Amino acid sequence: MASPSALGSFEGEAVAQLLTLQSLIDNDAEPVSEALLESDACAVRLLSGVLLYRRDPDRYRNALFAELVVDDYAERSAGKYNDIGADEVVSVMDAAASVPQGITDQRIQMVAGFCALKEKNLWTRTGDGNRLSLARFLRGAALSSLLKGTDEDTVSITSAIDAHTASRHDSVAP
Repeated sequence: MASPSALGSFEGEAVAQLLTLQSLIDNDAEPVSEALLESDACAVRLLSGVLLYRRDPDRYRNALFAELVVDDYAERSAGKYNDIGADEVVSVMDAAASVPQGITDQRIQMVAGFCALKEKNLWTRTGDGNRLSLARFLRGAALSSLLKGTDEDTVSITSAIDAHTASRHDSVAP
């Protein structure tokens, strides 16, 4: 159950929209409203984008891809990374993935976590000393779980999004 402060990003209409979308995640036969792509809530836009994309990839590719952007390249080119310790990762990701009561699907929790972290530029060090972006990690996990059972390659999708986003900035690798 989410704390009251975590619910601030999910107010009234967004909660109802997420509850509706939760019932559609595993039911591709039911229609998803395009109007949800215009929601004020990132999680609603992203989740509806994924569900619409599952139904018609060519038509909804751009809408979905726009929601999956992690645009931290300017900060990274300036050497700015918001590093957190390995001991903080779980609590940060749990706090970011808070959803309203009634949302029980872990895939929605991952979407909410991604939305909460996508502009934070949070990184942790891996065992071999490399950096891991928490937002990119959650994005990949959420997208992979939501596109399970399709022919979509989530690594290719996210790599293409990152390469396109990086190309708009000077000299930072995706």
